[in-house]
Amino acid sequence: MKYFLKKDEVFGVDMKDRRMAYIWLDKFNGAENFSIGTSDIEPGSQTVAHEHSAETEAMFIYKGEGIAIIGDKSYPLAAETMMFCPPGIQHQIQNTGEELLSFIYFYIPGGPEQYLRNL
Repeated sequence: MKYFLKKDEVFGVDMKDRRMAYIWLDKFNGAENFSIGTSDIEPGSQTVAHEHSAETEAMFIYKGEGIAIIGDKSYPLAAETMMFCPPGIQHQIQNTGEELLSFIYFYIPGGPEQYLRNL
């Protein structure tokens, strides 16, 4: 088990829509009940609107700015912002700024991040 990870050591995937996603911790490297990853969204791009049936997701935006759409409401996003989505709530992040929008995501329990491994 590794106790420290660098970005070039973790699983990453080019989402082909001007986004990159990385899995830092999951069931394959010691995280049994949660997962953590990062995502980088280029200006003008966005995540796909989605919801999780059983998992809670929290996202900490640490770079850039944009809009979060949670349910049917829009909220501004900026660095140093935490976004929280309980199970069953549709959500999406849009980069409306002029620089990369980067965030850390946490799933409890882990699982939804595994779709990245299947791409």
